[in-house]
Amino acid sequence: MAKVKVSFKPIRKSEGDWAIIAEYPGAEPREITGFTSKAEIDDWMNGERRIAWLRSQGYAK
Repeated sequence: MAKVKVSFKPIRKSEGDWAIIAEYPGAEPREITGFTSKAEIDDWMNGERRIAWLRSQGYAK
């Protein structure tokens, strides 16, 4: 089975309200919410929480 490439795009919805759009082939984009700043998103993307999310979706071991 080929690896699925998941792309993450940060978006600013309003002041203090950020989200990440996770896109991958064959599925609807998913919105990951609950972020208050770009720095918080950067921490999520570079930390263990991203891997934990990928595992919860079945895209990482």
